[in-house]
Amino acid sequence: METTRDAIVRLLAERPRRSAGDLAEALGLSVGSVRRHVDILLADGLLGAEFERQPRGRPVTRYSLSTEGEERSGASSYSRLLERIYPALAGLEAGEIAGSDGAAVLDRIFQRVAEEVADDHRARVTAGELGERVRQVTETLCEEGILHDAAEEDELFRLRNLSCPYRSAAQGTHATCEADRRAIELLLDAPVEQVSTVAKGGPVCEYVVAKGVAGAGAASARRVIA
Repeated sequence: METTRDAIVRLLAERPRRSAGDLAEALGLSVGSVRRHVDILLADGLLGAEFERQPRGRPVTRYSLSTEGEERSGASSYSRLLERIYPALAGLEAGEIAGSDGAAVLDRIFQRVAEEVADDHRARVTAGELGERVRQVTETLCEEGILHDAAEEDELFRLRNLSCPYRSAAQGTHATCEADRRAIELLLDAPVEQVSTVAKGGPVCEYVVAKGVAGAGAASARRVIA
């Protein structure tokens, strides 16, 4: 059974920078009750807090997961990653890695991981039109902790993950981030560019997918599609 503190961690993993009021509304609890749980999570080092100035009145305190909090919320993501790394490693042929250094071997392992992620979810990505494929890929990779939402702009689709599913690993090697990008690319069957990562200090992990030639003079419009 999910405890209130576990629920707070989950909510902040889904969308960071929430106030106590935001969390209270999502949980159906009083603000005072949520603040007591938040104080414990802060003391345990699982949350960070920042003050946001308002045009009038007192600043609002907004909470996000700390690195340790992200690690805890991403435990299932780490489990899935480890389950995929071993067969990828065991399946390497000697000829594939002969003369390669450790970084090159790691890149090859995570390339296999990306292919496995794509294979696991390919049956759920059936649309021919790119916008619908973006929606399907975002929906299915949300379960992996790789994507959270996507938005359509004039000339591209912008896909985001609000937190890193395995920050410690990603800070040690970019191969993990590249594996996520490659899995998205394989499922979309379209080039995907990674423009920011949480592991490198970005506010989100973000990817862009070009539509092609946009209509000349079209007004910029952002439509959330997942």
